[in-house]
Amino acid sequence: MQESIIKFVGITKVFPGVTANDNINLEIKQGEIHAIVGENGAGKSTLMKIIYGLYQPTAGQIYINGRLLNVTNPQIAIKNGIGMVHQHFMLVPSFTAAENVVLGSEPRKNPIIMDFDEAVKITEQLSEKYGLYVDPYQRVEDLSVGIQQRIEILKILYKGADILILDEPTAVLTPQETQELFAIMRRLVGELGKTIIIITHKLQEVLEVSHRVSVMRRGKLVGTIDTKDATEQILAEMMVGKEVVFNKFHTNQNIGETM
Repeated sequence: MQESIIKFVGITKVFPGVTANDNINLEIKQGEIHAIVGENGAGKSTLMKIIYGLYQPTAGQIYINGRLLNVTNPQIAIKNGIGMVHQHFMLVPSFTAAENVVLGSEPRKNPIIMDFDEAVKITEQLSEKYGLYVDPYQRVEDLSVGIQQRIEILKILYKGADILILDEPTAVLTPQETQELFAIMRRLVGELGKTIIIITHKLQEVLEVSHRVSVMRRGKLVGTIDTKDATEQILAEMMVGKEVVFNKFHTNQNIGETM
């Protein structure tokens, strides 16, 4: 049986006038693709921002590899092997792919000057290892969204991420780019031992790529099920809390950013 790599115990997050997360108890297993789904405002992005250190929980504990961890900022998350790719990318458009990959942990010729050749070498090695092929010399502003996303993933892998959080990763991708991303995700998990958490509302994609899926509604965790036992109908009804007339339920519509 797979061991838990992340364990949320009683996680609650209260903002003025709203409880975004309400006593969340959830385990993420080592080496799985775990989808977290829910309607807009369900609390799924808030929960992931807590594990990444962007928010502090009002109550509750987080365990990483069985060890209680107080994630007070993203640097602590990164140090403990957690990386996050946000829905809106955080790249420098005028920088090359290589410069973006190493940004913040640049190899240097001296204390002032970055070693660009070494940055290119690092990017090429990571691209080859993980199957995330990019041209290290191209500027980000000249690249497609799909390639920019690859650079974001390479950035967190360069920093040593074993747990990858992807926030609405297919929201801006073409169908072909989506399938390419899924192939990369499967390789990262199946061949390289990574763990991936995806935040999404696209139920067809959840069924296609994930091993387990957790459903949130109004800040609460409704339940977690094996994807092989799930259907779009089951997940949709868990999301809304009532029977769904499924031919009127558009699973792939863009419902915007989530809380």
